[in-house]
Amino acid sequence: MSTISRLRDVTLFAPNNAALEEPGVQKILQDKERVKEILNLHYVKERLPLDKIKNKSVSQLLPNLLKGSMAHQVPTAADRKKLYFNVVQEASGNQVVTVEGGGVNATMVMANIAATNGLIHIIDRVLGVPYTTVLDKLRTDPMLNSTYFLGQRQGFNDQLGDTTKRFTYFAPHDYAWNIAALRNPSASKKIFMTEFSYHTKQILERHLVIADEAYTMAKLKEMKPNDTIVLPAARDSLKLRVREYSENEKYDENMIRPETFGYQIEWKGNWIRVFRPDVECTNGIIHVIDAVLMKESDVWVTGTASLTSLAPHLIMILIAKWLL
Repeated sequence: MSTISRLRDVTLFAPNNAALEEPGVQKILQDKERVKEILNLHYVKERLPLDKIKNKSVSQLLPNLLKGSMAHQVPTAADRKKLYFNVVQEASGNQVVTVEGGGVNATMVMANIAATNGLIHIIDRVLGVPYTTVLDKLRTDPMLNSTYFLGQRQGFNDQLGDTTKRFTYFAPHDYAWNIAALRNPSASKKIFMTEFSYHTKQILERHLVIADEAYTMAKLKEMKPNDTIVLPAARDSLKLRVREYSENEKYDENMIRPETFGYQIEWKGNWIRVFRPDVECTNGIIHVIDAVLMKESDVWVTGTASLTSLAPHLIMILIAKWLL
């Protein structure tokens, strides 16, 4: 707290009493190092009044991506951690502002409390202490609607609620699916058709790593710096390379600690930005990525019929052949 008081301009997102009394939070409060890390996640070194936060919301994602801007992300005092904002318009016309940090989504219940060196916003959860499964996070995240919708096909999403497993999910955000549709309209159109659910499930399985532990981006980078990592995906294996880069300048592999940094993964020769790394859940981690890990051959089908739609006809042909 003494560090915060010495800053000239600061915005603190302070959890209310109910949030601090959660059992999971009370347990973590016994760990001083973890408490320090979580506290740093709750403040940024600039003044962020409510109006400015609304301009940095996820609702501005599309225009900001088109401009190459990162305005909707705000670096925190925690090492390599950012906050993400969203504005939800209720039926009553009221606007609800949410903030996400460390995979936890909190609602602002009171805003713009003036302090001598900045502002305080009261939120209803402690950031950085996950309380949802990968499945619940997908269901409620405003950027992952398409990934969640497609995952409902053939029960792919069902496994993501299993708390006995550890998942690392490279989840494309909604705009990534839109870009895929522009680059490969035929294949992308089929992905969203129910008769191609088999192919859709296979594509999503490529994005999902199931292992004994969930992998942060820092962990993945440490595993094999500048070399290919082979991860146990739900479908075969996932081969990636990981690198850090500066978001303000061109990537420089000799820059050890760029002030404003990000991660990229390389798949099939293409470097893909990790838009939101390390979204922590109770049974894994989600990395929100800028592109779909998809090949044109993934949805290769003769004519318009899919394998699953042809299956009943093939069975009848085999039965008829056997009877004859």
